[in-house]
Amino acid sequence: MHTQKLAENINGLLTALRDKRPLIHVVTNFVVMNQTANALLALGASPMMSWAEQDAAYMSGVSDALCINTGTPVPDRISTMKFLMSLAEGSGKPVVLDPVGAGAGPFRTGIARELGAFAPEKIIRGNPSEICALAGGHLSSRGVESGISPEQARSILTGHGRPDPNAVELPDGARTLLSTASALAVSGKTDMVLGPDKMVRIFNGSELMGLVTGTGCMLSAICAAFYAVAENGFDAAVASVAVTGIAGELAAARVSGPGFFLPHFVDSLYTIGEVDIHKYLRAEVHCF
Repeated sequence: MHTQKLAENINGLLTALRDKRPLIHVVTNFVVMNQTANALLALGASPMMSWAEQDAAYMSGVSDALCINTGTPVPDRISTMKFLMSLAEGSGKPVVLDPVGAGAGPFRTGIARELGAFAPEKIIRGNPSEICALAGGHLSSRGVESGISPEQARSILTGHGRPDPNAVELPDGARTLLSTASALAVSGKTDMVLGPDKMVRIFNGSELMGLVTGTGCMLSAICAAFYAVAENGFDAAVASVAVTGIAGELAAARVSGPGFFLPHFVDSLYTIGEVDIHKYLRAEVHCF
């Protein structure tokens, strides 16, 4: 697919999102709730940040998509996450799973793998280490269950959702996740969206996105917003990664450091349009 055609598809989904204003149920970590909600509002979606088990069934029924983020894994929230993912699976609702910190110890990894068994058409979004851990592998040859070093855990946790200059290609084993997902959105120096028969590399973004809290978490919620209006998870993930990356570039051009980056990033999500997508999108499509 030519980049111009890809840009047309992305803009079409952005237009659909803003027309429909989908209601996105986000159960995310405590650190990023406010900026995630603001990012969704700026883009054109409507956020709902509830995790009370008592109204989970009702909220699942009225929402258009679900985003699950495991960044602060409190037991009662994990129970609600499982319940919501089972409800979404039963109704065919679009789901995005962000397995924050998967690989950094057996507790987080076990939770991520349990949640990964739900909703086989979901999008999984994370960095290479998290994706590999979810697939059953790890950077350590000893495996996740045997434990990892503090240095490896630090690398996983500090790299969540951020461009990693040392990121490498995903191993073949990560592709097995596509039996339980419609697409993998992998954040790195070059972002990748992997589907069953093709992959898109997206070269947009800014290093400042790694110097503020929550850009990866916001991207996961944005994936859910696009998935609510897309025909499939792969197209939704591509649009999300591209729009978020371009918005990051537009914001970075207006600031001299991370202090004012986040408000400009939200502004860029609000103003981004067809001209920006066609002008700034840098991507490659690879078919298998």
